[in-house]
Amino acid sequence: MEVWTEVGRLPRMAVEVWQRLAKRSSSNFKFAFFFLGKDQRDGLKLVYEFCRVVDDIVDERPPGPVGEATAREGLAFWRSEIARVYEDARGGDGPPQTDLGRGIARTLPWFNYPRHGFDEIIEGCRMDLERSTYPDFDELRTYCYRVASCVGLLCIGIFGDQSEAAQRYAVHLGLALQYTNILRDVAEDAARGRIYLPESLLVRHGVDPQDVFHQRYDARFKALARDFADVAEQEYRQAWKVLREANSRALIPAEIMGRTYYGILKQIRAGDFDVFTKRATLRRRDKLKVAAMAIARSGLTVV
Repeated sequence: MEVWTEVGRLPRMAVEVWQRLAKRSSSNFKFAFFFLGKDQRDGLKLVYEFCRVVDDIVDERPPGPVGEATAREGLAFWRSEIARVYEDARGGDGPPQTDLGRGIARTLPWFNYPRHGFDEIIEGCRMDLERSTYPDFDELRTYCYRVASCVGLLCIGIFGDQSEAAQRYAVHLGLALQYTNILRDVAEDAARGRIYLPESLLVRHGVDPQDVFHQRYDARFKALARDFADVAEQEYRQAWKVLREANSRALIPAEIMGRTYYGILKQIRAGDFDVFTKRATLRRRDKLKVAAMAIARSGLTVV
């Protein structure tokens, strides 16, 4: 009964979409992709597998200097593998050596992945290998652009819009998503010895890094978190503004993810920025509602 009370507040078109999504989806974000073609879904799997592989090279490395050396070798291999993906098409040094590389090469003519997207993601992982803090928003933005916006730049070709507007949308939305992740995962990152919140923001609010490592939740941290959330909010707003110039129907999968993460940001605000004892997340019914609203706004028909 509670679910239908919530759905009853949606516009009529969104209710219809919600009902169809509810019948056909069973996992997070599945309803963001289920209406894509098989080739598009395969392309997304390749992009996300690439992200997982290079991320694991850094996050799952053995401890100490040996682990760092192993991670550097792994990242160097994938730089070379991506080079083989693109150079083989022009008669370069030979074909890719991995199934993943060959899959990316096979789908490259269909989706026109920008090479710098892969290269920048690798560079973002290298940053995680070399540092655990960021002095200011400029350097944090570079990191977030690499590990999040560049994923979006790879995906928009799969979705079917690589226009200049779509690229700007992908950049802003990627930053917004990553900033939301950073705020939500402060405690988890601190447990791993990482603080992504910029040092300049900590200084502005009188918060010492040890306060974060010891999970001190007080007025200073709440003010800091509120400022950081405002930065994320600005990126969401910029993304939605530029979306008007892009193909909103093609970009529906990205928009569903963006609206879902915006819902998480709103939950963090509603919880007064207590990210140490609560992990903000959306229930499945709320994700369905977000997806239904995004699809209804685009005018896309779901059958």
